[in-house]
Amino acid sequence: MFSFLKLSKVERMASKRNRLQQFIEARAVLGDDFFGGWEEQDARLFANYTVQSAPEAGKIIDYFGVRTSAHLHPWASHMSGSVHVLPPIPDDQLRAEAIEYFATLDALERAPSNSFTMAEFGASYAPWACFSAVLAKRSARKNISITAVEASKYLFGLIEGHLAENGISGHSADIRLVNGAVATGRCTLYFPKVASAAENGGRTENGTVAVDYLGRVVEHEEVQGYPVSDLLPEGVTDLIHVDIQGMEGDVLSSAIDVLNEKVRCIFVGTHSRKIEGELLELFHANAWTLVRERPTRFNYTKDRKEITGWTTRDGGQYWLNPRIK
Repeated sequence: MFSFLKLSKVERMASKRNRLQQFIEARAVLGDDFFGGWEEQDARLFANYTVQSAPEAGKIIDYFGVRTSAHLHPWASHMSGSVHVLPPIPDDQLRAEAIEYFATLDALERAPSNSFTMAEFGASYAPWACFSAVLAKRSARKNISITAVEASKYLFGLIEGHLAENGISGHSADIRLVNGAVATGRCTLYFPKVASAAENGGRTENGTVAVDYLGRVVEHEEVQGYPVSDLLPEGVTDLIHVDIQGMEGDVLSSAIDVLNEKVRCIFVGTHSRKIEGELLELFHANAWTLVRERPTRFNYTKDRKEITGWTTRDGGQYWLNPRIK
């Protein structure tokens, strides 16, 4: 018999109350991270890549020594001049969760010792392309290639400065910057006009719309759409980081043959439960291995017709392609 059956009725009731209290307290502490997406051993991996950094005026320096100008995160002005001395678990309290850092570092470790090729789709100011290049350069890799694709003209204009302040230039990496959008094929798309780094969550549309999927009144600018095959360099791409605000299911399913052939690892930011299911089916059916996952958080919002507009915190999936050793 199970030992709890031997407890008195009073003891069993106390045990139930204690268990309930433990979960209530855990939820209060974990909050949005209640479903994780990281493992305890990730802290050891992160520690292998940390560096000591001195604070710099106007900069936010992460645990890995990567600098970000504070004006790129206007909602976090209190962090200006700070250095993060703790690993980003469960998140960095700024822009990303542990799962994204793990995916990048794990992909780096799986890549050849002298090279790293990475592409960031929906790049904004290209934090992950920059992060990848900095750590690949620090690991003494000689052949580093990064591609950053961003639809917003304003955000695209921030990329070169972010790379430069971290010592990434054409002398240290093969850099390809594309002011465009990843799509199911070559086409003309429309993207909401952005006027500051605080404006996030824009999504491409096939035509102009007065109100976007988040219920915001928007103006659009024309942007060129490219299929995944046009955006990847020759040879194997070690990591693709995808954050395209609800288009990930359509885009990645249209490119699955290219991904199977040329991509070692992929991290996808997910923006609805429906998309999560689509990606689980897509990659599982194509024999990819799910390494890490965290579900989307959402609040049901009756007046938004698209469920992508319900999302309050993106989910994430990190997949490994066993075809590429």
